[in-house]
Amino acid sequence: MAKRRRLNPDDVFGVAHDSETLKLREEIASLKRRYESALKQLDAERARADSIASLSGIKPVKLARQKKSSSRNPATMVCLISDVHCEETISREETNGLNQYSLDICERRLAELQHRFLGMLEHERQIADIDRVVIWLGGDLVSGHIHEELAERNSLAPMAACRWVGARMRGFIDAVADNAGQVIVATSSGNHGRSTPKQRCQTELDHSFEHHLYLTMAAAENKQNIQWQVAGGELNYLDLDGFLIRFLHGFSIKYSGGVYGLALPAMKAIHAWDASRRADLTCFGHYHAFGWLRAGRYVSNGSVIGHSAYTVRIKAGYEPPCQAAIVIDHHRNEVTRALPIWCDKDLRT
Repeated sequence: MAKRRRLNPDDVFGVAHDSETLKLREEIASLKRRYESALKQLDAERARADSIASLSGIKPVKLARQKKSSSRNPATMVCLISDVHCEETISREETNGLNQYSLDICERRLAELQHRFLGMLEHERQIADIDRVVIWLGGDLVSGHIHEELAERNSLAPMAACRWVGARMRGFIDAVADNAGQVIVATSSGNHGRSTPKQRCQTELDHSFEHHLYLTMAAAENKQNIQWQVAGGELNYLDLDGFLIRFLHGFSIKYSGGVYGLALPAMKAIHAWDASRRADLTCFGHYHAFGWLRAGRYVSNGSVIGHSAYTVRIKAGYEPPCQAAIVIDHHRNEVTRALPIWCDKDLRT
């Protein structure tokens, strides 16, 4: 059996000494790193302080004031009006408190729409020469009786509803005409105001209450600065000094849901129509959702009626009642602004 070596006290002391020395060296290295980091931070703070101090010597330089030019870019302002559904009745209970609707509320929202649009028109005239206004009556101004529940709940019969909303549209058009040199009223018929249970293709307008309303109003027009362009089919093209707008209600754009929302089916439809006749801008409603896609060259309109039991049923997102305003700059030959015209004051008071 091997003998165990006895530890020398000097050796034990040497190991302990070396261990302590190593620990001290590590502490010194750590302190050195922290010291160097503190020096760097101090230098950075000094540089920052010098930069701030150097700004104190900056003196104001007056920018050249641009002279007011009497020649502003010519522009046209467009107001989209669709999906009013004036005679429908909506209770707060069926929309979880988000909306209610009646003839009285519809009238207040249309009055707010007129007030806001005229204000926007005046505002845009600060930077553009806007003498011409286009008003699009885009369909579904009435709801009609295409569903049994509409016949049960609507506050007016279809023809009475047409007369009611027609009087309000007449007042809106006249108010704009009093504030513009030229007004063009372009029309599209919706899918609601019809006399047939199902939509038709070739004879659709012959069964449209709205189309009859448009023709009647156009025939009775007595203001010299108002021009009507009533659609003879689904697509209504309006040429504004070389800028071509395509109007349609929008029911032929088949929204199928999904992450791309309305943009993808709208762009597909526009691409197909452009193969026959290219338009610089396409305007439609039907889906009760405001949207502007500059690259897709379209503006989709909101609604006056707002949220309903139907939108709850199809799981559509909530959108306050609104319509749309568009500014077309003819010098640039493009849309420079498209924005919603909110008409939801009754829901916020």
